[in-house]
Amino acid sequence: MSPFGSVASTSETPTIGVALLSATNRLRVSGSPSARLDAELLLAHVTGQDRSYVLAHPDAVLGEVAAFAAALERRATGEPIAYIRGFKEWRSLRIRTDLRALIPRPETELLADEAMTAIGARLARDTARIVAWDVATGSGAVAVALALHFRSALAAGRLRLIASDVSAEALALAAENFVAYGVDSNVTLARADLLEPAGGRLARPDVIVANLPYVPSAEVDGRHGSLAFEPRLALDGGPDGLALLRRLLETVPDRAAPGATVLVEIGASQAHGIGTLAPAGASISVVPDLAGIDRVACIQLPD
Repeated sequence: MSPFGSVASTSETPTIGVALLSATNRLRVSGSPSARLDAELLLAHVTGQDRSYVLAHPDAVLGEVAAFAAALERRATGEPIAYIRGFKEWRSLRIRTDLRALIPRPETELLADEAMTAIGARLARDTARIVAWDVATGSGAVAVALALHFRSALAAGRLRLIASDVSAEALALAAENFVAYGVDSNVTLARADLLEPAGGRLARPDVIVANLPYVPSAEVDGRHGSLAFEPRLALDGGPDGLALLRRLLETVPDRAAPGATVLVEIGASQAHGIGTLAPAGASISVVPDLAGIDRVACIQLPD
């Protein structure tokens, strides 16, 4: 019996087209909301090709039967494609991913964009050295994007980039991504609980970038599918989803540089809550994502 079900049961070495059809059916039955795409990505992964090859060569014999069957079963249990393939394509980067950290989300690209804008504006404004801090860096995706974008400013000493996380496992993954993109010498890695070492062993940041957990605990408790595989530490934002964001914003006046810019990713309907948590005297704006959902809160501290 073929590992792909009855559709492929007539051949021990099915073609790519047969494997694609049977795998799509298998994943659809398992509840995948993107069964066809999942099957294409897994086939591309095990064959070492891209999706266009898979689609253009349905009659090619699939030689990687066992590898595909194993990947298919992992996906059928709900494991994310990014964990099975070992990477996530994000901002044209290939970010290494595994169970140690949250998978980079498309919406977090907006957070990186806003960080680039804020840092770029400060670099253009004067010649002062700038400290940017990626809090809860996870896989290091945002820090990688910033390090690549501001490579010249980092090399010239105009910018210092810090990436921190409370999880040692996440920091190890981030370090692997920094090495993969050749930016490890330009990023200071630190194990830290939010901004705890700022003003002590680490400099006070001028720009804070944070993608903290913001999913309410009750929703995390009921997670299923891909979310069930990601670390709870990277998802659980407490009863209202704002516990970590609240702690960060409470400490910002004492830990950040005067006039600092704080950029935080937020969940749908959390913009009002963030507004009530902002430090006294701060100005607040919210940037929506492409779906029109409030996604990044920009908090400007007074000088």
